[in-house]
Amino acid sequence: MSLNFPVILGLVLGAIMAYLVTSLVMKWRVLDHPNDRSMHSISTPKAGGLGIMAGVLVTLSIAALDPTLGVLSPSVIALIALALVTGLLGLYDDLYDLPAKLKFLILAALSLGATYYLAPVQSFALDHTQITLPFWVALGGTALWIFVLSNAANFMDGADGLITSSSIAAAAFMALLAMAAGNSMAILMALAILLALVGFLPLNLPSARIFLGDTGALFIGFWFGATALLYIHNGPPGAVYAVVLIFMPWLSDILLTMAWRLAHRKNLLQAHNDHLYQLSLRRGASHARVTLVMTIQTVLCGALAWLFRASATSELLALAAVAVLAIIIHWWARALFAASQSDANPAYVDSEARPEH
Repeated sequence: MSLNFPVILGLVLGAIMAYLVTSLVMKWRVLDHPNDRSMHSISTPKAGGLGIMAGVLVTLSIAALDPTLGVLSPSVIALIALALVTGLLGLYDDLYDLPAKLKFLILAALSLGATYYLAPVQSFALDHTQITLPFWVALGGTALWIFVLSNAANFMDGADGLITSSSIAAAAFMALLAMAAGNSMAILMALAILLALVGFLPLNLPSARIFLGDTGALFIGFWFGATALLYIHNGPPGAVYAVVLIFMPWLSDILLTMAWRLAHRKNLLQAHNDHLYQLSLRRGASHARVTLVMTIQTVLCGALAWLFRASATSELLALAAVAVLAIIIHWWARALFAASQSDANPAYVDSEARPEH
Protein backbone atom coordinates (compact mmCIF):
# COMPACT_ATOMS: atom_id res chain seq x y z
CA MET A 1 0.00 0.00 0.00
CA SER A 2 1.37 3.39 -0.99
CA LEU A 3 0.81 6.26 1.40
CA ASN A 4 -1.00 8.41 -1.16
CA PHE A 5 -2.80 11.67 -0.41
CA PRO A 6 -6.19 10.18 0.63
CA VAL A 7 -4.49 7.78 3.04
CA ILE A 8 -2.23 10.40 4.61
CA LEU A 9 -5.08 12.91 4.86
CA GLY A 10 -7.35 10.27 6.39
CA LEU A 11 -4.76 9.29 9.00
CA VAL A 12 -4.08 12.89 10.04
CA LEU A 13 -7.76 13.81 10.20
CA GLY A 14 -8.48 10.57 12.07
CA ALA A 15 -6.05 11.55 14.83
CA ILE A 16 -7.51 15.06 15.02
CA MET A 17 -11.07 13.73 15.07
CA ALA A 18 -10.23 11.28 17.86
CA TYR A 19 -8.92 14.15 19.98
CA LEU A 20 -11.87 16.44 19.26
CA VAL A 21 -14.58 13.85 19.84
CA THR A 22 -12.91 12.65 23.04
CA SER A 23 -12.79 16.25 24.27
CA LEU A 24 -16.53 16.54 23.62
CA VAL A 25 -17.20 13.28 25.45
CA MET A 26 -15.37 14.70 28.47
CA LYS A 27 -17.95 17.51 28.57
CA TRP A 28 -20.73 14.92 28.33
CA ARG A 29 -19.78 13.95 31.89
CA VAL A 30 -20.54 10.25 31.79
CA LEU A 31 -18.53 9.53 34.92
CA ASP A 32 -16.80 6.52 36.34
CA HIS A 33 -17.27 6.98 40.09
CA PRO A 34 -14.66 5.42 42.42
CA ASN A 35 -15.72 2.78 44.89
CA ASP A 36 -14.00 0.35 47.23
CA ARG A 37 -12.99 -1.74 44.23
CA SER A 38 -11.56 1.03 42.05
CA MET A 39 -8.00 1.82 41.01
CA HIS A 40 -8.74 5.55 40.83
CA SER A 41 -9.77 7.98 43.56
CA ILE A 42 -11.77 10.68 41.75
CA SER A 43 -14.79 10.59 39.44
CA THR A 44 -13.48 10.52 35.87
CA PRO A 45 -15.30 10.75 32.53
CA LYS A 46 -15.47 7.49 30.59
CA ALA A 47 -16.67 6.29 27.15
CA GLY A 48 -13.63 7.99 25.60
CA GLY A 49 -13.62 5.14 23.11
CA LEU A 50 -16.15 7.13 21.09
CA GLY A 51 -13.22 9.29 20.02
CA ILE A 52 -11.26 6.23 18.89
CA MET A 53 -14.26 4.99 16.90
CA ALA A 54 -14.77 8.40 15.27
CA GLY A 55 -11.09 8.68 14.36
CA VAL A 56 -10.99 5.25 12.75
CA LEU A 57 -14.21 5.90 10.84
CA VAL A 58 -12.92 9.22 9.45
CA THR A 59 -9.65 7.62 8.34
CA LEU A 60 -11.36 4.79 6.50
CA SER A 61 -14.02 7.05 4.97
CA ILE A 62 -11.36 9.25 3.38
CA ALA A 63 -9.17 6.28 2.41
CA ALA A 64 -12.19 4.84 0.60
CA LEU A 65 -11.65 7.56 -2.04
CA ASP A 66 -8.90 5.26 -3.32
CA PRO A 67 -10.84 2.28 -4.75
CA THR A 68 -7.70 0.14 -5.00
CA LEU A 69 -7.53 -0.20 -1.21
CA GLY A 70 -10.72 -2.27 -1.00
CA VAL A 71 -12.28 -0.35 1.89
CA LEU A 72 -15.71 -0.69 0.27
CA SER A 73 -15.50 -4.47 -0.17
CA PRO A 74 -18.40 -6.34 1.51
CA SER A 75 -16.18 -8.14 4.01
CA VAL A 76 -14.42 -4.95 5.14
CA ILE A 77 -17.69 -3.03 5.43
CA ALA A 78 -19.10 -5.89 7.52
CA LEU A 79 -16.00 -5.83 9.72
CA ILE A 80 -16.27 -2.08 10.28
CA ALA A 81 -19.99 -2.36 11.06
CA LEU A 82 -19.47 -5.19 13.55
CA ALA A 83 -16.62 -3.32 15.25
CA LEU A 84 -18.80 -0.22 15.61
CA VAL A 85 -21.62 -2.33 17.06
CA THR A 86 -19.12 -3.78 19.53
CA GLY A 87 -18.13 -0.28 20.57
CA LEU A 88 -21.80 0.67 20.98
CA LEU A 89 -22.28 -2.44 23.09
CA GLY A 90 -19.52 -1.12 25.33
CA LEU A 91 -21.14 2.31 25.37
CA TYR A 92 -24.44 0.82 26.54
CA ASP A 93 -22.54 -1.01 29.28
CA ASP A 94 -20.80 2.24 30.30
CA LEU A 95 -24.19 3.93 30.60
CA TYR A 96 -26.41 1.19 32.03
CA ASP A 97 -24.21 -1.69 33.29
CA LEU A 98 -25.17 -4.71 31.23
CA PRO A 99 -25.18 -8.11 32.99
CA ALA A 100 -21.87 -9.82 32.28
CA LYS A 101 -23.48 -12.95 30.80
CA LEU A 102 -25.57 -10.94 28.36
CA LYS A 103 -22.60 -8.82 27.30
CA PHE A 104 -20.48 -11.92 26.72
CA LEU A 105 -23.28 -13.54 24.70
CA ILE A 106 -23.66 -10.52 22.40
CA LEU A 107 -19.89 -10.20 22.02
CA ALA A 108 -19.64 -13.89 21.13
CA ALA A 109 -22.27 -13.40 18.41
CA LEU A 110 -20.39 -10.41 17.01
CA SER A 111 -17.14 -12.40 17.04
CA LEU A 112 -18.81 -15.21 15.10
CA GLY A 113 -20.11 -12.67 12.60
CA ALA A 114 -16.65 -11.23 11.99
CA THR A 115 -15.21 -14.73 11.61
CA TYR A 116 -17.91 -15.66 9.10
CA TYR A 117 -17.27 -12.62 6.90
CA LEU A 118 -13.47 -12.75 7.09
CA ALA A 119 -13.20 -16.58 7.04
CA PRO A 120 -11.81 -18.67 9.91
CA VAL A 121 -8.19 -19.71 10.29
CA GLN A 122 -8.19 -23.36 9.28
CA SER A 123 -4.50 -24.15 8.95
CA PHE A 124 -1.47 -23.90 11.21
CA ALA A 125 1.82 -24.21 9.40
CA LEU A 126 5.33 -25.20 10.38
CA ASP A 127 8.30 -25.04 8.05
CA HIS A 128 7.79 -28.56 6.72
CA THR A 129 4.22 -29.47 7.58
CA GLN A 130 0.74 -28.04 8.05
CA ILE A 131 -2.21 -28.89 10.28
CA THR A 132 -5.68 -28.32 8.85
CA LEU A 133 -8.72 -28.04 11.10
CA PRO A 134 -12.34 -28.95 10.26
CA PHE A 135 -14.34 -25.88 9.27
CA TRP A 136 -16.58 -25.79 12.34
CA VAL A 137 -13.64 -26.20 14.71
CA ALA A 138 -11.81 -23.40 12.90
CA LEU A 139 -14.92 -21.20 12.98
CA GLY A 140 -15.33 -21.60 16.74
CA GLY A 141 -11.63 -21.22 17.47
CA THR A 142 -11.25 -18.10 15.35
CA ALA A 143 -14.35 -16.50 16.89
CA LEU A 144 -12.90 -17.33 20.31
CA TRP A 145 -9.74 -15.44 19.33
CA ILE A 146 -11.70 -12.25 18.62
CA PHE A 147 -13.85 -12.74 21.73
CA VAL A 148 -10.84 -13.28 24.02
CA LEU A 149 -8.84 -10.37 22.60
CA SER A 150 -11.84 -8.04 22.94
CA ASN A 151 -12.22 -9.01 26.59
CA ALA A 152 -8.46 -8.88 27.12
CA ALA A 153 -8.40 -5.21 26.17
CA ASN A 154 -11.34 -4.59 28.48
CA PHE A 155 -9.85 -6.47 31.45
CA MET A 156 -6.47 -4.77 31.03
CA ASP A 157 -7.98 -1.29 30.94
CA GLY A 158 -7.32 -0.53 34.59
CA ALA A 159 -4.33 1.83 34.61
CA ASP A 160 -3.93 5.27 33.06
CA GLY A 161 -2.70 4.94 29.48
CA LEU A 162 -2.05 1.19 29.71
CA ILE A 163 -4.27 0.03 26.86
CA THR A 164 -3.69 3.17 24.80
CA SER A 165 0.11 2.99 24.93
CA SER A 166 0.45 -0.76 24.49
CA SER A 167 -2.13 -0.67 21.67
CA ILE A 168 -0.10 1.95 19.81
CA ALA A 169 2.93 -0.36 20.02
CA ALA A 170 0.87 -3.37 18.92
CA ALA A 171 -0.69 -1.47 16.01
CA ALA A 172 2.74 -0.30 14.86
CA PHE A 173 4.10 -3.85 14.72
CA MET A 174 0.96 -5.15 13.02
CA ALA A 175 1.37 -2.45 10.38
CA LEU A 176 5.05 -3.37 9.91
CA LEU A 177 4.26 -7.07 9.54
CA ALA A 178 1.44 -6.31 7.09
CA MET A 179 3.78 -4.07 5.08
CA ALA A 180 6.34 -6.87 4.85
CA ALA A 181 3.56 -9.16 3.56
CA GLY A 182 2.20 -6.54 1.14
CA ASN A 183 -1.23 -6.70 2.78
CA SER A 184 -2.75 -3.29 2.00
CA MET A 185 -6.01 -3.66 3.93
CA ALA A 186 -4.34 -4.92 7.09
CA ILE A 187 -1.85 -2.04 6.90
CA LEU A 188 -4.65 0.49 6.64
CA MET A 189 -6.66 -1.07 9.47
CA ALA A 190 -3.62 -1.06 11.77
CA LEU A 191 -2.61 2.49 10.89
CA ALA A 192 -6.19 3.74 11.28
CA ILE A 193 -6.43 2.66 14.89
CA LEU A 194 -2.82 3.64 15.59
CA LEU A 195 -3.45 7.29 14.61
CA ALA A 196 -6.80 7.36 16.42
CA LEU A 197 -5.03 6.15 19.56
CA VAL A 198 -2.35 8.82 19.13
CA GLY A 199 -5.11 11.44 19.02
CA PHE A 200 -6.65 10.03 22.18
CA LEU A 201 -3.38 9.54 24.11
CA PRO A 202 -2.85 13.13 25.38
CA LEU A 203 -6.18 12.91 27.25
CA ASN A 204 -5.37 9.52 28.78
CA LEU A 205 -1.72 9.91 29.81
CA PRO A 206 0.16 10.58 32.08
CA SER A 207 -2.88 11.10 34.29
CA ALA A 208 -6.15 10.06 32.69
CA ARG A 209 -8.61 12.90 32.18
CA ILE A 210 -10.93 10.38 30.54
CA PHE A 211 -11.12 6.58 30.41
CA LEU A 212 -11.65 4.47 27.32
CA GLY A 213 -14.49 2.70 29.10
CA ASP A 214 -15.95 -0.50 27.73
CA THR A 215 -16.75 1.59 24.65
CA GLY A 216 -13.11 1.92 23.71
CA ALA A 217 -11.66 -1.25 25.19
CA LEU A 218 -14.11 -3.61 23.47
CA PHE A 219 -13.79 -1.73 20.18
CA ILE A 220 -9.98 -1.80 20.27
CA GLY A 221 -9.77 -5.50 21.12
CA PHE A 222 -12.34 -6.43 18.46
CA TRP A 223 -10.59 -4.27 15.85
CA PHE A 224 -7.23 -5.89 16.55
CA GLY A 225 -8.73 -9.39 16.47
CA ALA A 226 -10.35 -8.78 13.08
CA THR A 227 -7.31 -6.99 11.65
CA ALA A 228 -5.21 -9.96 12.68
CA LEU A 229 -7.41 -12.19 10.49
CA LEU A 230 -6.85 -9.92 7.49
CA TYR A 231 -3.11 -10.25 8.05
CA ILE A 232 -3.16 -14.01 8.66
CA HIS A 233 -5.16 -14.78 5.51
CA ASN A 234 -2.70 -12.84 3.32
CA GLY A 235 0.47 -13.17 5.34
CA PRO A 236 3.38 -15.62 5.73
CA PRO A 237 2.87 -19.13 7.20
CA GLY A 238 3.85 -17.97 10.69
CA ALA A 239 1.40 -15.03 10.71
CA VAL A 240 -0.98 -16.74 13.12
CA TYR A 241 1.79 -17.14 15.70
CA ALA A 242 3.06 -13.60 15.14
CA VAL A 243 -0.23 -11.90 16.03
CA VAL A 244 -0.64 -14.00 19.17
CA LEU A 245 2.93 -13.14 20.16
CA ILE A 246 2.29 -9.41 19.79
CA PHE A 247 -0.60 -9.57 22.26
CA MET A 248 1.01 -11.99 24.71
CA PRO A 249 1.41 -9.30 27.43
CA TRP A 250 -2.40 -8.95 27.52
CA LEU A 251 -3.27 -12.58 26.89
CA SER A 252 -0.85 -14.05 29.42
CA ASP A 253 -2.12 -11.76 32.17
CA ILE A 254 -5.81 -12.51 31.68
CA LEU A 255 -5.47 -16.23 30.95
CA LEU A 256 -3.09 -16.91 33.84
CA THR A 257 -5.23 -14.79 36.14
CA MET A 258 -8.28 -16.82 35.12
CA ALA A 259 -6.34 -20.02 35.80
CA TRP A 260 -5.32 -18.72 39.23
CA ARG A 261 -8.88 -17.73 40.09
CA LEU A 262 -10.17 -21.10 38.89
CA ALA A 263 -7.59 -22.89 41.06
CA HIS A 264 -8.75 -20.82 44.03
CA ARG A 265 -12.41 -21.55 43.25
CA LYS A 266 -13.29 -17.95 42.53
CA ASN A 267 -16.17 -16.89 40.29
CA LEU A 268 -14.74 -16.26 36.82
CA LEU A 269 -17.61 -13.93 35.90
CA GLN A 270 -17.28 -11.75 38.99
CA ALA A 271 -15.45 -8.44 38.65
CA HIS A 272 -12.09 -8.37 40.42
CA ASN A 273 -8.65 -6.77 40.51
CA ASP A 274 -6.52 -9.88 40.61
CA HIS A 275 -4.64 -9.14 37.38
CA LEU A 276 -0.90 -8.86 37.70
CA TYR A 277 -0.79 -5.20 36.76
CA GLN A 278 -3.43 -4.52 39.43
CA LEU A 279 -1.38 -6.34 42.04
CA SER A 280 1.49 -4.03 41.12
CA LEU A 281 -0.72 -0.98 41.61
CA ARG A 282 -1.84 -2.29 44.98
CA ARG A 283 1.80 -2.76 46.01
CA GLY A 284 2.45 0.92 45.31
CA ALA A 285 3.63 1.01 41.70
CA SER A 286 2.51 4.14 39.84
CA HIS A 287 0.15 4.01 36.88
CA ALA A 288 2.94 5.45 34.71
CA ARG A 289 5.34 2.68 35.70
CA VAL A 290 2.80 -0.09 35.12
CA THR A 291 1.93 1.38 31.73
CA LEU A 292 5.59 1.71 30.76
CA VAL A 293 6.29 -1.92 31.69
CA MET A 294 3.31 -3.17 29.68
CA THR A 295 4.30 -1.08 26.66
CA ILE A 296 7.89 -2.31 26.81
CA GLN A 297 6.62 -5.90 26.97
CA THR A 298 4.49 -5.28 23.88
CA VAL A 299 7.43 -3.74 22.02
CA LEU A 300 9.65 -6.72 22.89
CA CYS A 301 7.02 -9.23 21.80
CA GLY A 302 6.41 -7.27 18.61
CA ALA A 303 10.14 -7.22 17.91
CA LEU A 304 10.29 -11.01 18.31
CA ALA A 305 7.33 -11.41 15.95
CA TRP A 306 9.14 -9.26 13.39
CA LEU A 307 12.51 -10.95 13.88
CA PHE A 308 11.18 -14.50 13.32
CA ARG A 309 8.55 -13.66 10.68
CA ALA A 310 10.35 -15.58 7.90
CA SER A 311 9.99 -18.99 9.61
CA ALA A 312 6.75 -20.41 10.96
CA THR A 313 8.60 -22.86 13.20
CA SER A 314 10.84 -20.13 14.63
CA GLU A 315 7.79 -17.90 15.21
CA LEU A 316 6.04 -20.69 17.09
CA LEU A 317 9.13 -21.41 19.20
CA ALA A 318 9.42 -17.72 20.08
CA LEU A 319 5.77 -17.71 21.11
CA ALA A 320 6.26 -20.83 23.24
CA ALA A 321 9.34 -19.34 24.93
CA VAL A 322 7.47 -16.13 25.79
CA ALA A 323 4.53 -18.16 27.13
CA VAL A 324 6.81 -20.18 29.44
CA LEU A 325 8.53 -17.00 30.62
CA ALA A 326 5.13 -15.40 31.31
CA ILE A 327 4.08 -18.39 33.43
CA ILE A 328 7.28 -18.19 35.49
CA ILE A 329 6.99 -14.42 36.01
CA HIS A 330 3.30 -14.70 36.85
CA TRP A 331 3.92 -17.42 39.46
CA TRP A 332 6.85 -15.53 40.98
CA ALA A 333 4.96 -12.22 41.16
CA ARG A 334 1.93 -13.81 42.84
CA ALA A 335 4.15 -15.59 45.35
CA LEU A 336 5.96 -12.32 46.08
CA PHE A 337 2.70 -10.43 46.53
CA ALA A 338 1.27 -13.12 48.83
CA ALA A 339 4.44 -13.09 50.93
CA SER A 340 4.39 -9.30 51.27
CA GLN A 341 0.74 -9.38 52.31
CA SER A 342 1.42 -12.06 54.90
CA ASP A 343 4.37 -10.13 56.32
CA ALA A 344 2.32 -6.94 56.55
CA ASN A 345 -0.72 -8.70 58.01
CA PRO A 346 -0.26 -12.16 59.55
CA ALA A 347 -4.03 -12.58 59.65
CA TYR A 348 -4.27 -11.84 55.96
CA VAL A 349 -6.76 -14.02 54.08
CA ASP A 350 -7.05 -13.87 50.30
CA SER A 351 -10.62 -12.64 50.04
CA GLU A 352 -12.54 -11.89 46.86
CA ALA A 353 -10.63 -9.07 45.24
CA ARG A 354 -11.88 -5.79 43.94
CA PRO A 355 -12.63 -5.26 40.27
CA GLU A 356 -10.92 -2.82 37.99
CA HIS A 357 -12.59 0.46 37.16
